[in-house]
Amino acid sequence: MSTGTPLNAGPSLTTDAPPAPVVPHGRLVLLAACLGLFMSFIEVTAAISTLRALQVDMQVAPADLSWVSSTYTLVVAACVLSGGALGERFGRRRVFLTGTVLIAAGSLVVASAQSYPQVLIGRGISGLGGALVLPTSLTLITTTFFVDLPRMVRYIAVWVSVSGVGLAVGPLLGGTLLQTWNWRAVYLVNTPLAVITIAVTLRAVAESRVPDRPLDLAGQFWAVLGLSTLVYGTAVGGRAGYGDPVVVTVLAVAAVSLTALVLTERRRAAPMLDVRMMANARYTAALCVAAAALFVFVGVVFLEVLFLQRVRAFGPLDTGIRLLPAMLAFVVATATAQRLAGRVRAGRLLATGSLVTTAAALVLLGQQPDGSYAVTALGLVLAGLGSGLVVAPSTAAAFEVVEGSQMGAASSAVTAFRQVGSVLATAILGAVLAVRFLGTLPDRLAAHHLPAPVVDQVVSVARSGGKSAGRSSPQITGAVGDAFTAGVHSALWVVAGVSFGAAVLAWTLLARRSTHGK
Repeated sequence: MSTGTPLNAGPSLTTDAPPAPVVPHGRLVLLAACLGLFMSFIEVTAAISTLRALQVDMQVAPADLSWVSSTYTLVVAACVLSGGALGERFGRRRVFLTGTVLIAAGSLVVASAQSYPQVLIGRGISGLGGALVLPTSLTLITTTFFVDLPRMVRYIAVWVSVSGVGLAVGPLLGGTLLQTWNWRAVYLVNTPLAVITIAVTLRAVAESRVPDRPLDLAGQFWAVLGLSTLVYGTAVGGRAGYGDPVVVTVLAVAAVSLTALVLTERRRAAPMLDVRMMANARYTAALCVAAAALFVFVGVVFLEVLFLQRVRAFGPLDTGIRLLPAMLAFVVATATAQRLAGRVRAGRLLATGSLVTTAAALVLLGQQPDGSYAVTALGLVLAGLGSGLVVAPSTAAAFEVVEGSQMGAASSAVTAFRQVGSVLATAILGAVLAVRFLGTLPDRLAAHHLPAPVVDQVVSVARSGGKSAGRSSPQITGAVGDAFTAGVHSALWVVAGVSFGAAVLAWTLLARRSTHGK
């Protein structure tokens, strides 16, 4: 479709090219973008480490506890497309700063909460901030360094690596603060980070906007309604069942809303999400692989936090330490992908990385309640390596197939798809885990030779999300651990399938140079 110069075209970027323009405060711009992204991502996994302590302190029912983490991701998914559009209309720096303030403000609301509803309100406020920060943090880089494409690609790789750091550091940081102080301290981390981010942004980042950009209120309405109902219906369906009338209705609303979004955006002269660009199969493939990349990485971290804490009975700090291999491997692989950017096509990196993450999911299937951590460590290393080879190049792959004037729209779309992928990871994998756990639990209890009345009672408690009174017997604990492990394994098969599908898509559509020059 497009004949512009690809970002990943190797020597053509540098040979006989004029010196790159000097960008004032370039590294500070990168620092501001990375700080905002880091704040957004530690909100995802740090909150998971606080769930047990918050439950005891506020006497929250286990069935309601998941919304502490889900509320944030639900709001992010619903509003992330609007965040990019608002940044173009009102100023990317202004919207980025607003989002930074909202993340910190929401965290302060949670830290000072005296009731469970106040916790959810605070998480929603932070989610709105994350929806503003995530797309604009990338566009701070793309709009500042569009005159220096090689540098822009390098900085995008650094920016992407911070997402992996945030995801992996979250449980470690949360566990440390829980052990030293209490769960409220975890939500105070973003306050000093927000102050630093605001100071750096005001000092280094120039304002940029598209002043005549229409707000596209209809598109924003359908995006918010469609994405929120999709995530909500998927998450609740895992507990209530997908035949539940409420779940069916919510998912039907999601389907209608997302269809309306596509139809609305096709008619817009300046759409929030340019679906017309998706007529290019290679561009659409890049978006899908970008979504799959964070689906896989966030999904693996999410499942491992649950497995290590609920099956292996590790505390938050020990869990965070055991997740470090994924973070370190992700950073190393991202740096490697950056060095290979001029010599290897982005599509080939995407295909290779996706195959590695497929292998990671298959390795993690070897985890057992009483197994060795070595299996977990190997799977996490592979997950980090594979994801690092996919996340940053997915942006470059999208840029390869669009004109220079479309890069802003492409970067917003990649960011939106990536974040929707991360949110769907927790919703879909959590639902798969819950369905498999509840379906397997009766047989596992029976296999431990427990009497039928006890089996019925334990299953009833599990289905209601309640907590049994007193201490469980070793037989019950073992059966629950076995059933939960089966649920994790089923979710890992989904991860493997998504990752392998991304590998096939990347190899068939993105790994080879198009006959039309792209």
